[in-house]
Amino acid sequence: IFKKEFKETNNEEPKNEFQVKIGLFPYVESVICAFGQINNEGEEIMLPVITAEYLRYVNSRNGIGFSFTYGTPYATFGGENANISYASLGFTYRGIYMNKENVKLYGELGVGGELLFSIKNPMCQPLWSFHVSPLGIWFGSDKFFGTAELTFGSEGLATTLGIGTR
Repeated sequence: IFKKEFKETNNEEPKNEFQVKIGLFPYVESVICAFGQINNEGEEIMLPVITAEYLRYVNSRNGIGFSFTYGTPYATFGGENANISYASLGFTYRGIYMNKENVKLYGELGVGGELLFSIKNPMCQPLWSFHVSPLGIWFGSDKFFGTAELTFGSEGLATTLGIGTR
């Protein structure tokens, strides 16, 4: 009887979550990087940006934490080109709309600061960063999961994909 009662009362969801996301074309950063490379010669390519995110759930529907994003969203290869990269660190809030066992629907909001920088031509420009994900889907088990988000901001534009652990 004791084991059964312990198992029923100890059946809470994990509180900590770590996730890695990949996104494309963070709009503001991509435009700034493209303008900074107008005179560059070579092959132009869009590269993905990577985000590492940590969340601590205060209850089953609300999580708070932080995210770190790094990327060179618009790069030119060849010659003496100076590509502009950025790194952002910000506060993140996630609210879960639907909370089923293996599927969750959520929204996410983040705000913080970022630095645009170039190594070849010394440049460092601070800016505000933000991301908004009005709709995200979380799928998987309590241990490992995947996500797909409709995103706008420093993490990307349109779809952001991620994997994580709890």
